[in-house]
Amino acid sequence: MPTSRALTFLSAALVLYLFANQTQVGWLYVMSALLGGTVLAAWFLNRGILKTISAERKIGQVEMHEGDTVSVALALHKGQGSTSQIRLEEKCPLAAPDSPQKAVKLFIPSLPANGSVEFDYEVLVDRRGLHEFPPLALNSRAPFGFFKRAAVVQAPTRVLVYPEVRPLKRLELLDKQAAPEVTRQRAGIGYEVIGVRPFRSGDSARHIHWRSVARTGQLMSKEFADEAQPGLTLVLDLFQHPYPQSDTKHIPFEWMVKIAASIADYARVKGYPLHILADSEVLPIPSGPVAWSALLQYLARIQPTGKRRLPEVFGSHSTQAFIAAVLPWPDSAALETLNNLQHKRADVLAVVLDPDSFPAGGLSAHSFASSLRAGGTDTRLIRFGDDWTTQLGARAESGVGLS
Repeated sequence: MPTSRALTFLSAALVLYLFANQTQVGWLYVMSALLGGTVLAAWFLNRGILKTISAERKIGQVEMHEGDTVSVALALHKGQGSTSQIRLEEKCPLAAPDSPQKAVKLFIPSLPANGSVEFDYEVLVDRRGLHEFPPLALNSRAPFGFFKRAAVVQAPTRVLVYPEVRPLKRLELLDKQAAPEVTRQRAGIGYEVIGVRPFRSGDSARHIHWRSVARTGQLMSKEFADEAQPGLTLVLDLFQHPYPQSDTKHIPFEWMVKIAASIADYARVKGYPLHILADSEVLPIPSGPVAWSALLQYLARIQPTGKRRLPEVFGSHSTQAFIAAVLPWPDSAALETLNNLQHKRADVLAVVLDPDSFPAGGLSAHSFASSLRAGGTDTRLIRFGDDWTTQLGARAESGVGLS
């Protein structure tokens, strides 16, 4: 693409040619040809100036969390033919929208044939998720600034950023009693009866529930609670609630992810098997106890795009002895489901985010949290700006951090 300088030179060459044609002065022809030839030479030299350029990008660390500072190294390699006056823009998806690293502009005076140039920068990772660097945009006006040549260089780089994990000093839900003394609300080998089921081949005749047999006319067997190491079910609400549109990362759903990661980290330290309960249609859930790395990958990718509310999600999954439900939106449909868990002898902690307190605003969660408490559910109401690590560690009977 010709620049304004090229157009100026060509205009001057044309004017000189017209004067020379009228006056028949030879040196005017020479000046006109010199100006036009310079532009033509610049076009010829500029034609392939950005060809055979490749790029490579390296991230300083493999595992990164939101809030980490990481280094990014970018190298440009030139094949045949040298080039110069390269301008490029590196757009970094890891940086915050208002960060200088969001769009880093660079100028490379010279890049020799078969040579390379490298540069690096540090960036504060703004938010979790799967991020992909866009292609590099290059342009050059070499050699004389008469033509601007642009090119796009691919340097595919995908980065999975884990959510921030804040260590909790305590969590009453998992500190109530020694783990081996707690039963899981699922069928297993134990002494506490938690329900009945149809009799199956191999069941002991001593476990037949005769009252159910008399009522239904079918053989029914008792189900016993599993008294092995109890686990924690981490409940996440992925439903597509009417969240206000916002470009900031300080939204209830993102806080839900961070809180869930911190609770899971505490359970891991304490040795509790961790299970996830959420809408598997948003993202498939790992079956059985979830490894720490698998949990981080899951939390890094989830988005509030679910079509099923919590009651429907609970209806299709079993839960462990301990249940921590993190709710980014006061959904009245979840009230009865959560409060009913108390009647199943499960220990439940409901962590409720108050959307009304966040920068983008939203529905107030005060009445929702009060209804949960009235139903006997241990509840923490988290507002924007609160130190939620302290609130999660507060005792329910003390009243600290519960409002």
